[in-house]
Amino acid sequence: MRNEPTGLSRWLPVVFRVVAVVLTAYPAVRKFTEYPARVDAFEGYGLPFPELAVPFTGIVELVAIVSITFGIAGRLGAGGLAVGMVIAIVAAGPNPFSVLVFVSAVGIAVAGTGPYSSWDPTLGDLVGRLSAEKRAATAPDE
Repeated sequence: MRNEPTGLSRWLPVVFRVVAVVLTAYPAVRKFTEYPARVDAFEGYGLPFPELAVPFTGIVELVAIVSITFGIAGRLGAGGLAVGMVIAIVAAGPNPFSVLVFVSAVGIAVAGTGPYSSWDPTLGDLVGRLSAEKRAATAPDE
């Protein structure tokens, strides 16, 4: 039986989700609606292959937004978003938005997506499930 979180520890992941999604949605969409300007910006930051990096980054951000919003593998989406924010902070310099998104993404990756999640397994759940399946597959037939 798991100890269910209460109070702040229960709702902090929801706050992280809202912050990450709200602050990432508009920049993610801009990667497609303002493509030439975003390519110029990525070139200015010194990022390689900006013509490919812009849509790739936009897709990663949109997938992360969907997974975090609906709580479907939100930790995985948050991990991708955190990596993107590290690259953005290193390339363009820190700004309050990218730092907040990074902190929120790390919070989601650590704490999960909280209540109202569709699928939010911990790493232990996944490893336990995989090792149980492996044991079942290698068990001798009776």
